[in-house]
Amino acid sequence: MFEPPILDQLMGVGALLIGFAGAYRHIKLQEERNEKERQEEQEFASMIIKGYNHAYERGREAERQEIRKNIRRPFKGFTYDNEPPVGLRPEPLALPEPKMHILK
Repeated sequence: MFEPPILDQLMGVGALLIGFAGAYRHIKLQEERNEKERQEEQEFASMIIKGYNHAYERGREAERQEIRKNIRRPFKGFTYDNEPPVGLRPEPLALPEPKMHILK
C-alpha cells in the first residue's frame, strides 16, 4: 500500500486547519454583521417610539392647557338653572283624566 510522504500529510492537515479557520472567520463576521443590523433596527424602532411618545405627550399637554384655560374662565352656570326653557312644551306630569261619557 502507498502512503504519502510526511510532508504531504502535514500540508494536508495545514490546509484543513486553514480552511476551518477561514470558515470560522467567515461565520463570525457574518454573525457580527447580522447583530449590527439587528441593533440598528432596534435603535431605529426605539427612535420612532420615542418620537411617537413625545408627540403623544405634547398632545396631552395641549389638552391639559385647554382644560386649564376653560377652568379659569368665568362660569355662568347652565341655562336651565338661570332661566326656564323657552319654546319647549311643558312636560306632562300625569295622564289626562279619562272621559267617562259612556257611564253617564
